[in-house]
Amino acid sequence: MKNLFGAIALFFTLFFSISVSAQTYNYVDDSDEKKEENQKQLKEPTQEEVNALKQQNESGGSLKDKIFFGGGLGFGFSNIYTQVAVLPMVGYMVTDNFQVGLGFVYEYYERKDITYKENNYGIRPFMRYMIPIRDGLRIFPQAEYYGFSNNYKYRNTRGELEEGSVWRDQFLIGGGVSQGIGRKGGVNIIALYDLSWDDDSYYNSPWVIRLEFAF
Repeated sequence: MKNLFGAIALFFTLFFSISVSAQTYNYVDDSDEKKEENQKQLKEPTQEEVNALKQQNESGGSLKDKIFFGGGLGFGFSNIYTQVAVLPMVGYMVTDNFQVGLGFVYEYYERKDITYKENNYGIRPFMRYMIPIRDGLRIFPQAEYYGFSNNYKYRNTRGELEEGSVWRDQFLIGGGVSQGIGRKGGVNIIALYDLSWDDDSYYNSPWVIRLEFAF
């Protein structure tokens, strides 16, 4: 009988030891697998993956995130003349730095001494490349075509009303300084030179200076 109890006790002892060993082995094995999975998940990305993510960030985003609006106003007054210019525009960010856009032109000009009036309408497609400097400050080169219909009306020396329309244009190149406000907005000071300017040009100077806002 003692031998029987001894055999039973030995059997349970061996069974318990094998069970504990098996459980311990499985636990350690599962832990190693999880460590390997975590290491795979936390591995450093390759340069190809970094470049692909950068390209996705530059080309991705909704249309709303890439479009910006803005423009400028111009005024001139004296005892002889009145001049008002409205220059709204809409732009598109091809990348964070490269921008293209289309501006619209309206100019009103009146001379009181000779009863002369103008209403001018036109377009001004442009492109520019923003170069970051620091703290939102950027400089940029810009190229632009400025074309408008010059609609005039006046009375000649005989008191007869004369009117007509002439298409005029400028080919502008230059650059500016921009103080950024957010990702898309900013205040721009722009200086452009008219490559097509001559003595017969509509404006007295080939230089165009603007203060422009974007949001």
